[in-house]
Amino acid sequence: MRLAIMQPYFMPYIGYWQLIAAVDRMIVLDDVAFIRRGWINRNRILVGGAAHRFSLPLRQASQNRLINEIELATDTSWWQRFRLTLAQSYRRAPFYEETQAFLEPIVSDGRGPLLPFLLRSINAVAAHLDIHTPLLTSSAIDPERRSRGQQRILVLCCHAGAAEYLNLPGGRALYDPLLFRESETELRFLVPREQPYPQIGGRWSPWLSIIDLLMHLGRQATRAELARCDIETPRADQGS
Repeated sequence: MRLAIMQPYFMPYIGYWQLIAAVDRMIVLDDVAFIRRGWINRNRILVGGAAHRFSLPLRQASQNRLINEIELATDTSWWQRFRLTLAQSYRRAPFYEETQAFLEPIVSDGRGPLLPFLLRSINAVAAHLDIHTPLLTSSAIDPERRSRGQQRILVLCCHAGAAEYLNLPGGRALYDPLLFRESETELRFLVPREQPYPQIGGRWSPWLSIIDLLMHLGRQATRAELARCDIETPRADQGS
């Protein structure tokens, strides 16, 4: 059984969806500290032909609170402003109407606790791309949280009965392949292949939010991008 464990993000880049599509189960790490100025509630789209960072507004967000303790801001006008930004930036994109219609019911429901909103958005995008991987939460699987860092990942792998743990390239500096092997779990990494596609503005901006791919490529072509990745096994001496 191949497992991935990732924090929940809002409309992340294609690598996140490639990872979900490549595993049998995905554990959403919801009971770790919220990272301010991280990617949980932020991502990038094109504005004026250049990469622009947007943020979901949060209420009393703090690194002293867990992700599943954070709430969305009560100001629901954010979606109206974001909708206008998308229209101004992408109205000439080939799949603007299709993507805007898809986003509308997801984002217009943005109120209350952050975690359920993120889980709904992840499930919605996954279904849109025909990804059917079950999502579980770490707080439900390991509510006691007696371990942290790499050891917590190993505990979650053990709970899930994972023979293989698949992570994105950013995890190379965090995990020791030998420790995983000793725990009878193979550590591997999914590496997205950069593939430029026509973007409004002409200048290529890689690794933007999945929103950008959907706007430019549409649902079917974005689904095809899920296979554009490689899975690599690190050597035992490449641990942290």
